[in-house]
Amino acid sequence: MNKNFFPINIDIAGEKILIIGGGQSALKKIQQLRRFNARIEIIALHVCNEVKESGHPVKIKAYEPSDLNGFLMVYSCSNNDDLDRQITNDARKARVLVNIHDKPELCQFVSPAIYKKGNITVSVGSNAEDVYESIRLRNVIQDYLENNQIIKTKI
Repeated sequence: MNKNFFPINIDIAGEKILIIGGGQSALKKIQQLRRFNARIEIIALHVCNEVKESGHPVKIKAYEPSDLNGFLMVYSCSNNDDLDRQITNDARKARVLVNIHDKPELCQFVSPAIYKKGNITVSVGSNAEDVYESIRLRNVIQDYLENNQIIKTKI
């Protein structure tokens, strides 16, 4: 099944977002999401020190479908195919938006490469086909905006 992701800006400030997994992939999601003032919670059996020290609530436990209750969206960074499929199915049933790290075929949404400065946000997506090209183009845009002083917002 081919995916065709619709680009959208969504206000996640104050919204509860669940991250399942406690490794470096989870840490990158935490770093991205905290720029948008989301209420992040983490569930994992094993959690790296950086995630533990992120300042967000961490539960050391196995995932259960009831863990999705009350969340707007969930990111799975579990690196476990069976668990990722279960999370996708459970999230869809619970009407929670789901993103499975590096598995766009299981995702309802994907995160683009993002540049944010003040109130200006530029995102570059590739329909989950070429993440590195999205990042490269985001960096070109960022370099252009910052070096040509195009953005005049207050920080």
